[in-house]
Amino acid sequence: MSPLEQLLALEVEFHRRLRTEAHGSGDASAIHTSFALQSEYEQLLKRVGRVTESEVEALRERLSLAGDARDVLSARDSLMKMLGIGLMET
Repeated sequence: MSPLEQLLALEVEFHRRLRTEAHGSGDASAIHTSFALQSEYEQLLKRVGRVTESEVEALRERLSLAGDARDVLSARDSLMKMLGIGLMET
């Protein structure tokens, strides 16, 4: 699994947990930072390299088959923000 795939899968897992287990439990940004540190996002981000919006979108489509669409879309948006990629208009 590529670093980009790992990051998106981690983001999907984070958003699933946030929605199902930690909903309304406080500052989502702080919870996300903690999750990212524990999951070693920094190392993955260093290995990702240059990424296009279409690459992230293709991964989102693949992961949509395996996860809740709400979590996958939230994960895509979060990852694109982390990578500084503009979001497509929907």
